[in-house]
Amino acid sequence: MNPSSIKPRLTPICAAVLLLAASGALAQQDAAAPASTQADQQATPPDTAGASAQQGGHGAGADVSTPIATVEVTGIRRSIRSAEQIKRDATQVVDSINAEDIGKFPDRAAGDALQRVAGVQVGRDRGETSTVIIRGLPDVATTLDGQDIFTGRGRRLSYQDLPVQSIAGLDVYKSATANQFEGGIAGAVNIRLRAPFDFKTETMTGYVEDRRQQANGSAASKTRNSPGGGALYSKRWNSGMGEMGILVDAAYNKEHWAYPVQWNDRPDRLFSVSPDGTATRLNDDQPVAPLRAGDRLGSLPHIGGIYNAGDRERFSGHGAFQWKISPKLELTTQYLGMGYRGRHEVDYQLAIVGWTPRLTNVVLGEENAGCATPEGVICPILSANAPAARFGGPYDWDPYVATSAWGVKERTNTHFLNFALQYRDGPWSVNSALALTHSKFINDTVIVDQQIPGASANVYTDGGDGHGGYNAITTPTSANPLRDPGQFVLRGLVQNWEESVGKQAQWRTDASYKLGDGFLRAVNMGVRLSTRNTEYHSAEGHSDVNGANRPNPVAAFGAGFESLVPGVDRLGGPFLVPSRDFLIDQPDAVRAVYGAAAGRVADDPTRYFDQRERTVTLYGSGRWQTTLAGMEVGGEAGVRVVRLNRKMRGTTRNGDVLTPIDVKASETNVLPNFSALVGWRDNLQSHFSVGKTITRPEFYRLNPAMSLIPPTVNAPGTGNAGNPALDPTKSTNTDATLEYYFPKNGFAQVALFHRDIKGYLQNFTQDEVIGGQTYRVTRPQNSGSGTLKGAEFSIQKFFDFLPGFWSGFGAQFNYTYISGDNETRTALDSPTFEKTSLIEVARRSANFALLYEGHGVTGRLAATRRGAYVEQIEEPRFLQDRMVQAQTYVDLSLSYELTKNLSLQFDAINLTKEKYESYVGSESRPRDIRYTPTTYGLALRFKL
Repeated sequence: MNPSSIKPRLTPICAAVLLLAASGALAQQDAAAPASTQADQQATPPDTAGASAQQGGHGAGADVSTPIATVEVTGIRRSIRSAEQIKRDATQVVDSINAEDIGKFPDRAAGDALQRVAGVQVGRDRGETSTVIIRGLPDVATTLDGQDIFTGRGRRLSYQDLPVQSIAGLDVYKSATANQFEGGIAGAVNIRLRAPFDFKTETMTGYVEDRRQQANGSAASKTRNSPGGGALYSKRWNSGMGEMGILVDAAYNKEHWAYPVQWNDRPDRLFSVSPDGTATRLNDDQPVAPLRAGDRLGSLPHIGGIYNAGDRERFSGHGAFQWKISPKLELTTQYLGMGYRGRHEVDYQLAIVGWTPRLTNVVLGEENAGCATPEGVICPILSANAPAARFGGPYDWDPYVATSAWGVKERTNTHFLNFALQYRDGPWSVNSALALTHSKFINDTVIVDQQIPGASANVYTDGGDGHGGYNAITTPTSANPLRDPGQFVLRGLVQNWEESVGKQAQWRTDASYKLGDGFLRAVNMGVRLSTRNTEYHSAEGHSDVNGANRPNPVAAFGAGFESLVPGVDRLGGPFLVPSRDFLIDQPDAVRAVYGAAAGRVADDPTRYFDQRERTVTLYGSGRWQTTLAGMEVGGEAGVRVVRLNRKMRGTTRNGDVLTPIDVKASETNVLPNFSALVGWRDNLQSHFSVGKTITRPEFYRLNPAMSLIPPTVNAPGTGNAGNPALDPTKSTNTDATLEYYFPKNGFAQVALFHRDIKGYLQNFTQDEVIGGQTYRVTRPQNSGSGTLKGAEFSIQKFFDFLPGFWSGFGAQFNYTYISGDNETRTALDSPTFEKTSLIEVARRSANFALLYEGHGVTGRLAATRRGAYVEQIEEPRFLQDRMVQAQTYVDLSLSYELTKNLSLQFDAINLTKEKYESYVGSESRPRDIRYTPTTYGLALRFKL
């Protein structure tokens, strides 16, 4: 590595942190010993503890030839303290959360627990944590005990699938060293599984719980019981062949969930609005100008909603075996199996009002309220009446009012098996591990649309709290046709399925040789070989009934076909859709009415996708340490070289043109890194690091197969496809911290970071004509160069300096500020770039938690805030950014120790009923409102 190549970027950050350090050192008095005193921790035997640290990953930056003590976790204070020690000892920037700490949160899965880590935010979807974001970026690598782990055909683990029952700790790396798996420009998450040598004695723990989820935004939704439970058993013993240990744990939970959404689609047609509240639609062959003197231009989006609901089951089984073959050699075997089963519905209701030729009772926004557009002054229509207008056959009506149901059945099975050997002899430390992963995902979906001909819609797009809704949907024969089964006729049938499989075999060996007490303390080296295959099969079929004489759904299928779903309150509440269970359980009966063949649609060879990746990785690094001006300074410098060979087979589609692809490609990435740990005082230190990282595109983004949803009579269809020409996203990362550790427990930290990013992935949408129909097709593409920089402040402390009851309180707080920009293509495949915001990056985010532990009570009240961010750049029609408003989620967890071995726990998730809200350009043009549920849980936990 050439240090001069990184000096310009490091200098300003280092200067700022050095200034902070100097002032901090002058201001601070000598403090007590570090948090990890003998009185505060129980250490396992040295070689056992070293194995745990090395295989678990939290010692990745530490001197691997020196045993690292593993803290026995018996309370939330001690688990937080052990996480502090991990942070303090590592040469890179890392924040951790450990076993008891995880168990005290209202969390079922790994992703839920990660939001408790400083600088980490999560995305919530359908009542679950779906994405993990580090310092504003979603590109996060995930490892399991240092090995790559994924779900299905993805590159990442579905955090929802892994229960906290199996987790010993989570380490969030915000900077990297050479021995860490590459693959996340934002950072990396290593999950440490529990192992039998983590426990000193025979142990059995477990829990039973029940949760009730309350759907927000849908008063008609019912709350139902969602049971769960898990158990863990661990034992270690001395045999004639050395010490051995076994551990087994299992967990199961079932959840009934609901996730209502109200949406305003982006505007399409424009209207010339008269002062009397009437409006006339402009057609494509007319200029963008008022039709009459005194008229103003207005835009009216289509308005609708989705009632998402379903049942999901998740289960896991985990087993571990450890064997200390000799004082120098130890074997660890881990198996983890995770499963998911789901049946859910996606129930649409929509009013395509933007194509209505005439509007009445129009209320137009003021000209200073979001009216400026690239096409001139075009104000949002805040509310209007769209009277029914027939333009063709008996079913060709504006507005197009319809409901639709997706019956979705899916399942995932993931298996992970890891064999690890650790050898220690004098200055040598060698760790070798072989891991095998197999993950399969299957999805079957049947979709049926049904229309209400002759319906009129009275809608609003911007209510008192923003966003839209229905004042009324009527027909000449029904005041509420959305609940009248006689008002519907059948429209199209869409059926699709997918089977995708991911397989990986990976082997890595890491070695360290300790040189002594000179400047160069140790040399680390390693090799990793990996073969990764992903295969995707799918098919899609579109059918329709006789368009000249569309039957009524009940007449075609019987009374059991229609289902009244709770709906969305602002859209009138319950509405009728095809029954989810009918679509899932009787698909052949549905196909028969549409004249489609029984069984799944035949496998479509044009949608087949196969990718094979072979990687060879070598790394080398040196650990160094010295004394400068009486201060201990140490760190690591190294380089990781990754050679990847890729083969892809599939079919690209552009309009009606299909092009088979069978390509081979290779790339070599050289990833240097440098880190330093400066001990200004016993309780004041800094981490400095700089290095290069990459993120490879997800397989679904590379897959060119196109999925289509057909257009209606007056709305375009939609489509999604990948891009096999995507390049990895690359970043040069610089980090610096100043950390102060309080006596006994707690720390305060200021961190500065900078990312130079190239090739960040963004989605682009363009119209394509396929089979004579127009579709809005979305594809990903690499952007240009971008930067992300920011600062992070965090502090945590138990208030043990207070008297009595008050000494049980503690607090955690972190705040992250980010600024950044990016070079975005002006269109798909365009060579022209313009400066824009980085998508999905919030400028401000924060976490706060109030803790209590004492008198048998453990409590945590936590607030997690993710600031506003850009979700899509220049969304058509007016080429304005789609923004997501800031969100703050508040969760509560309370536990009371009934006996020494039994405790009762109460959890509440999303107490404030926070929701996702987005808009385009201005809050006067709202888009989506997605109602995150509130969940209450009661659990009984035991430990024997």
